[in-house]
Amino acid sequence: MRTLTLSACLCFAALSAACGGAPTAPATPAAPEASALPSAAPVASAAPSAAPAAGPALWKDLSPAAKLEHMKTVIAPAMAKTFQAHNAKEFKDFGCKTCHGPKKESPAKFLPKLTMKGGAFTSMKTKPNDTKFMMEKVVPDMAKAMGMKPYDPATHEGFGCAGCHTVEMK
Repeated sequence: MRTLTLSACLCFAALSAACGGAPTAPATPAAPEASALPSAAPVASAAPSAAPAAGPALWKDLSPAAKLEHMKTVIAPAMAKTFQAHNAKEFKDFGCKTCHGPKKESPAKFLPKLTMKGGAFTSMKTKPNDTKFMMEKVVPDMAKAMGMKPYDPATHEGFGCAGCHTVEMK
């Protein structure tokens, strides 16, 4: 499973050259605010042009506890469906550890670094199928699950590769 996860994660960055992302949550959760959770609408058919899910708060506005609850109840189940549709065997045990690792750390600390060279991600040449999957399914589905738009290189806003990965420029 680690091989495709690594490959898929390396290719996650292909959505945009500028590699936008979502703010990360602090490590220690505060008291939950149930009314602050974004909509828990299903995510299976998200498209790159989909508007953010309607909800009382944006991801960046949620408390750490509300983010954790939303991750458990909306994001993890939605992304499990996305990854399992891509490869049911490899991602049959999709869960928190898939992105956060066994130490439950920030995805940027656990997932592989992405490399951009000459204005393009190196994974575009090495893993084109995984890159297409990450661009067309993972980025929009994750953005929608977070109540955000996918990263837009023109505005530098939205969820993109830097929402989960560290990006190295060469």
